[in-house]
Amino acid sequence: MKKIQFLASIILVNVILVSCSKEETYVEDELNAVYATTSSANKYSELIQDRSVNLDLSVNDFAFYDDLSRAVAPSECSTTDFDAAINETIAENLDQLGAEFYSIYSDINFYMSLVDTSPQYFGENGRYTNLMKKRVREHEKFWDMPNEVAVKGQHNSNFENESLLRETLPFLYGPTADIDALIAEISAINEESTFLIENPYVSFDGFAINIDNFFGKGQGDIIVISDGIVSVMEKAGIDADIVWTGILAHEWGHQIQFNNTWGYPTEAGNIPEATRSTELEADFFAAYFMTHKRGATYNWKRVEAFFDLFFNIGDCGFEADGHHGTPLQRMDAAHRGYLLAQSAQKKGHILSPEAVHNAFVAELPTIVE
Repeated sequence: MKKIQFLASIILVNVILVSCSKEETYVEDELNAVYATTSSANKYSELIQDRSVNLDLSVNDFAFYDDLSRAVAPSECSTTDFDAAINETIAENLDQLGAEFYSIYSDINFYMSLVDTSPQYFGENGRYTNLMKKRVREHEKFWDMPNEVAVKGQHNSNFENESLLRETLPFLYGPTADIDALIAEISAINEESTFLIENPYVSFDGFAINIDNFFGKGQGDIIVISDGIVSVMEKAGIDADIVWTGILAHEWGHQIQFNNTWGYPTEAGNIPEATRSTELEADFFAAYFMTHKRGATYNWKRVEAFFDLFFNIGDCGFEADGHHGTPLQRMDAAHRGYLLAQSAQKKGHILSPEAVHNAFVAELPTIVE
């Protein structure tokens, strides 16, 4: 979880973010190899100057602490098939401008996801919009959270939406920035770089966020799911409906955490351990909903195939503040969530979030062993 503060006009907004997108470290070498051949003093350099956004990456929720006293004890972990799938996707049309401006486009896309209050769609041309509306209604009923969370899609096409760019760019460049000039430069980059408009990795977010009262009542709890993550997993052979459902269920687990002040058996000061606990619990919540008789009703075999790839997003960054747990730990957490759902299968009883949390905490020491 990250706490992000940014300045928009004279309003300072506290943002609490749980980002569940893949850590970017595994593509840095490939991107930097291209960037090294590109002059940083090119005609687009003004786009990256005088950025007013202030990113504070301190952690301050779920009993997180300011100082790292010790890292999570390393356990069995290795690179995964998901890493390879993403690297293959990036290599399809990575160009020099893509390498240089990917990070900026990623930041802009993040803020566009928060600012956009237009009717949302999911997948290219809204292919999965009806599915997602159905899943959102199911989550609201299952967890008794009606009209509480705004679920949004993230798309590469946002960079061709001038009105959305015009609304978003002041968050990054300040209220006095020449927005017309910035939009013109983005348009020029779009024309020359196929990567920044076409590659799924440019829209590759999946996160839950809470911004109380900033976008108005009912707009503070947000989940964003990008087209990119789903398309890469679909290309790897996972049914898209399970991917959309699984990511939504995981992020909804974080929204449940936002609503509570739960504790976890973690050592004071161990930020990676605390982050891992909340991420593994979100996996536990996701599997509980996806396999419950009154949830998404998937059988374990179908869900396991999704988890097998999705939990490859698990990482080996044992000392990283954003450590999500290893792929093996994430799969174990999900399987135990499934078993919890099956234990009440005959009656179809839905446990309260508090009861599911208590069940997870009891299992956590075994999961991380």
